[in-house]
Amino acid sequence: MLETIRQFIYAYYIHPITHDTGYNPVNTITWALLLVLCLFLILKLLKKLDIEINESFIAALAPYILVGASLRVMEDARLFSPPVSYMLITPLIYFLLFSCCVSILTISRSNKKIRDYVKNYNVPFGLLGVIWFFVNMTILLRKEEILLPWVFFAVIGISGIILLVIYAIGMKFGMDFLTEKLNVSVLAAHLLDASSSFIGIDLLGYSGKHVIEGIIVKYTGSAAGMYLLKLGILIPVLYILGTHFEKEEERELKNIVLLALIVIGLAPAVRNTLRMVFGV
Repeated sequence: MLETIRQFIYAYYIHPITHDTGYNPVNTITWALLLVLCLFLILKLLKKLDIEINESFIAALAPYILVGASLRVMEDARLFSPPVSYMLITPLIYFLLFSCCVSILTISRSNKKIRDYVKNYNVPFGLLGVIWFFVNMTILLRKEEILLPWVFFAVIGISGIILLVIYAIGMKFGMDFLTEKLNVSVLAAHLLDASSSFIGIDLLGYSGKHVIEGIIVKYTGSAAGMYLLKLGILIPVLYILGTHFEKEEERELKNIVLLALIVIGLAPAVRNTLRMVFGV
């Protein structure tokens, strides 16, 4: 029995990390449930630290999403060796970045010297994230060659056109949930992810590592279905969040859900795009 459990854990959890084979139905469900649990724990932690989850905080956190994505590309490019490289694979990279963010945020908020110069702790917190991201990109640019620069513009261009259409529809028909800043950010993140998947799989021969992505490609022959899947899920979710979480005490819960949606869309979008640009 113990050997069976060990083989199960290795097959579905350990090997996907050590061999970077991606997701399977078992670990996908597990990570999803773990994400929900972590959201509530993070919400409680931030409340204990007296940190408000608002647009300013989410904007300051955004560079760390780019940090995580660029670290993932550095691992894809084999710039790190085991066991360090294992820490840069899902889900371990999320715990790594979470620990770093909490530490930096705590210092930014509690350090008296910093607070004497900057009243809003989100400013130094976000600035350090920007610096970290630029350091990562500098290393990548020195170690890797830019092979397909057009991918960057194609991903942004396709996503931008679709987002503009959705925004215009929201404006014309008074659908506020399609034009609110954070909601637009969520849609942008996932449209970027869908565009990077479409270009990578359909045009450049990459293969998807996500279970649902694999199913869509298998039965339709194209990753373009990711657009319909994401919009078909996100638009109802954003509508529910916009209409049923209007009370003051529910706002932070709503914002942390929106933040989680931004992370799970933007992180793979940036990683995929950088991988294609560098030909990794």
